[in-house]
This record gives sequence, C-alpha cells and structure tokens, in this order.
Amino acid sequence: MSSFDTLANTFVIGDIHGCYHTLINLVAQLPQDANLIFVGDLCDKGLYSKDVIEFVINHNYLCVKGNHEHLYQKYIIDAVKKNIHSPWSSDKRYGGMQCIKSYKEDNELITKHLTWIEQLPTYIEIGQYFITHGFALEFYKHRDDATYYNDFLLNRYHSDTIEPKINEKIINIFGHCVFEEVQIGEKFFGIDTGCSYGGKLTAIELTTHTIYQEPMDSRDSNYQMRELRLKDFDVEQKSFEEIQNLSFDKDSFYSQFDIVSHEVLVAIVTKYRHQGRDELHRMQKKSLIFPKQLKRVLRELL
Repeated sequence: MSSFDTLANTFVIGDIHGCYHTLINLVAQLPQDANLIFVGDLCDKGLYSKDVIEFVINHNYLCVKGNHEHLYQKYIIDAVKKNIHSPWSSDKRYGGMQCIKSYKEDNELITKHLTWIEQLPTYIEIGQYFITHGFALEFYKHRDDATYYNDFLLNRYHSDTIEPKINEKIINIFGHCVFEEVQIGEKFFGIDTGCSYGGKLTAIELTTHTIYQEPMDSRDSNYQMRELRLKDFDVEQKSFEEIQNLSFDKDSFYSQFDIVSHEVLVAIVTKYRHQGRDELHRMQKKSLIFPKQLKRVLRELL
C-alpha cells in the first residue's frame, strides 16, 4: 500500500537495472517534490546497483519487489560471504556479477539493502492504479495470496497476449517486459523500455499519463547479450546432429554468443516439430536459452 493518498504529482518509474546516472537525469525532469514509485528491478546488469538502491532507500520512495530483487535476496549472502555461487552470481547474463561488484565488498551496506529488499511488497495500490513488477492484471483478485508470488514477479505481456477482461476498475502499471516504447492497453501500461540494454528509462505521471523518458547514460551499463541469429546459424542448412551439438563453450565455433535467439528456436521447432520441442528442453538444461524463451516458443507454436 502507498504511504500517501493523493495521485497528484505521483510518478511511476520503470526498471532501472543499476543505471544510476540515467535515473538521476530522469528525476531531474520531474518536480522536485514528486512522489516516486518504482516497479522493481533496481539492481543487476548495470554498473551501479548499490547506488540505485541507496538512492531509493534514502529518499524513502516506494518500490515493489522485482524478480532481480528476489535473486539478490536469495543468493547474495551465499555469493559474498560463503563463496557459494548460483547462475545469478556467476553467469554474466543474469547481471548479478555487476551488482556484487558495485558494492566493492561493503558487507555492511549489503546487509542494509538486503533487509530493505526482504520487506518489499509485491504490489502497491494507489487510487485505481495497481503497480506491480510483472504483468499482473489477471491476478488482481489474488493480490494478497502468497501462492501467486512468482506470478507477480515473473508474468509477462507479449504482443500476442490477449488482455484479460476483469470487472475491477484498475489500471496495472508494470515493468519486467522490455518494450521499445511504453506498451499501452485498455487497463495497463508496460513501462520497461530497456534502460540497461542501451534503451530508455521511463516515468509515467499518474493523473495525466504523461510520459517522461531519459536515454541510457553511457556510464551506466555495458551489458549485452549476443544472440545467435539465423544469419549466424541457418537452421535450414543444419543437420539435427549439428543442432544437438551446439555449444557456447570457449572452444566452440560459437563461443562469442551468449544466448540462442527466438527466431532460431522457432525455426528449430518449425522444421523438426516434436523432436525440435524436445531439443529446446535440452537447450534450456544446457543453459543455451532461458526458461522464459522456451515458454514463449511453446506457447506460440502449440
């Protein structure tokens, strides 16, 4: 719930992912006394996770928990104090490595931030606005049911998603899903515009729905995921054995890539059908793709 009762002068800010300078530049566009609410994913990928979290805490701004705060909460103590590593802290694609580095071994500050993250809510409701990290319009009636925790953090909106029809007069403002521009539906706004990927950081003013944006400051992030695309791996010209042997290991021909693209996955399933679907499951187990990619392809092609 919110700590203020008025919608006036209230702005919701999208996923920052450690892009501190970009955040400061965006906030400079807004009124000095603005009420700010954050949709989560303050940390990871960008170079200044510590600074972003400290800024939000020190100004007592409201924030919901994102999936990257969840990863921080779950894995950071193991990584920095016990040298026990998860994909979040050891695989550059998750962005946790950049987050840990930003603290420069300041364990006291890590503990402070962890305590703050642990108490973050999964939603904030102010007026008719329902503010979450993931796309949660369809879960509104379950907002206080802890069994829907993962849905509030991880559910996505895609271009082919049919907007749920609900009776409640609410507007869901969410992040998590990267769009080139703000995604607007009848009852939602998706405001993650890919800041840490070289995109923009977005704020939306609640009473007017005015959009404010700031391009990523080049100091903030060098994060990238190099996708293996069809121009690099033409599925039509590859045998199934070559697909099975695909690897990003350092000695592999494809070692410069980080992830298999959506278009390659679609081509594999289109060509090999059930055999191709089974291979995508194996690709996920080999960390060539993320679970969200597998889920998306299977949903589209069923």
